[in-house]
This record gives sequence, C-alpha cells and structure tokens, in this order.
Amino acid sequence: MTAPSTPLPWFPAAEAPGGRRVPPPDGAGQDRLVLDPAAVSLAGPRGADQDAGSAGPALLVVADGVGGGRGGATAARLVVEEVVARAAAARADGTEAAPDAGLADALAAADAAVRAAAAADPALTGMATTCTAAVLTRDGRLVVAHVGDSRAHLMRAGVLTRLTTDHSLVQALVDSGDMTPEEAAASPMRSVLLRALGGSADPGRADLIAVRAEPGDRLLLCSDGLSGVVPAATLQRVLAAERRPAAAASRLVMAALAAGTRDDVTAAVADVTPAGWAGCTVQVTVGAAAGTATGTAAD
Repeated sequence: MTAPSTPLPWFPAAEAPGGRRVPPPDGAGQDRLVLDPAAVSLAGPRGADQDAGSAGPALLVVADGVGGGRGGATAARLVVEEVVARAAAARADGTEAAPDAGLADALAAADAAVRAAAAADPALTGMATTCTAAVLTRDGRLVVAHVGDSRAHLMRAGVLTRLTTDHSLVQALVDSGDMTPEEAAASPMRSVLLRALGGSADPGRADLIAVRAEPGDRLLLCSDGLSGVVPAATLQRVLAAERRPAAAASRLVMAALAAGTRDDVTAAVADVTPAGWAGCTVQVTVGAAAGTATGTAAD
C-alpha cells in the first residue's frame, strides 16, 4: 500500500467540515451522493460465523465477535443491529450532521447492549466484538468510527489507504518499536485485542476520522479474517480490478480462503456514487446478523 501522491483531506472528526448540527432537509431522498454497497461473510473452520456485517446506501459496518460458541456471534449481531438502528435514527433527526455523524454514541450504545446481554445470560459472560463503521453523510463526509482490529480502507484514484489503526497487542508493540510489522503479522499474539465492545474492560470512546467524499471513492471494511492473511497489495489489486462492489467483496473473501485463513471472513465494499446511479439501495446484513434488509434492489 502506498501513500497518495496528493494527500487526502483528512480531518479529525471534531473538525470535519459540515459538522454543524442541522435539521434534516426537506425531502428525505435528496442525497447528492450515496453508497452502492455489497457485503459477503463466510464462516471459518469453526463452522458458525461469529462475524456480522451490514452494507447500505449510507452505512457500512463490520463486527468480529469474540467469546466462542454463541457469545461471539451474539455480540457481533447485537452491535451491528444497534449501529444500523442508531445510524438510521441519526439520519432521520439530523444528528448525522454532527462532527461524528452520531457514530460515537452509536458505538457506545452498542457496547452497552453487549454488556447488558452478557449480564442477563451467564452463557454469554465475557463476550465482546470489534466494530468498524462508516457513514456517508448528506453533507458529503465519510465518517469512520472504530474499536478493535477490523479495518476500514479507502481507495481513491487507484490508491488504497488504510484509515484505521488496530487496537491490538501486536500493533502496540509495533508502535513502541518492540516488534516489526512483519513479526506482528506472524505473531501468535496477533489476535489479542486491547480494546473491544463488551468484555471486561471499558473500550473508551471510538476512534473517529472523517474525509470529504468524492464520486468514485471505494470503501472496504473487513474483519481480520481477510486483512490478516491477504496483503494490502492484493486488496488494492482486487478492488481496482472489479467493477461492481459485489464482485469485489466476493473475490476478496475467496482470496482469504486461498490464503488459508483460519477465521471467519467478512468484506463490505461500497462505491461513492451520485444518487440514482447505485446498483443496490438495500441495507443488507450478513454473517451472524443475516436475515434483514430494507429498501429496494436496483436492476
């Protein structure tokens, strides 16, 4: 993965343009830009998919559950359901115009939902999940919120840029200079998380970043079942080669299988496109959250 020749216009979410809270515009469907989304999730050798994902015209979210058995799947499902519901509410009531697009509160509510479910059922004690979510706001910002080691990438003008930093033990060791990235990729500790939603520790506030969206941008959100085994160069090559988001998401999952992943794999891919041009207008859920969709599919 290489740095863009022209730096992207990054902003801390609190300083992102369009951060003034405003009421929703007249005519709820008057978005200038939307996401053309797709998502694929495939269970690993454990047999039960503990990833969950959702992809729609304004939101992508991926969660990778931790806890074994039904605990990881339940945590991931609860988080995706909560973030989807909160993002829809923020879009309807104008909270989406806040600097963080309402995602900080959405992830905090998702964390609370996981903890409440674990407290109510001893079989779910200790369950936790990652969560990476991206919203395309009506004022043209891509806002990303992130906890854990699932990842968000943005491809612009053929160059893939990773937006998130893993909240993992090996990433902390790389940051401190005690481990090289190559050692981290091969380390048996690479799945140890320092922050997650649920579990025993307070995850703190989600990492937040925002960038002004441009038509033609392509987003990838994925679990570490993909990013942990498929090199960044391959991610970039597949995203650049496949015209449709659905084909790109499927091919990326197949690439993870070919690379020998031992984990569940989820990829959510979406293109930023003018309203009316998207091939899919459905909020589709996959993995442990599968079974719901809203909207209409375009031919």
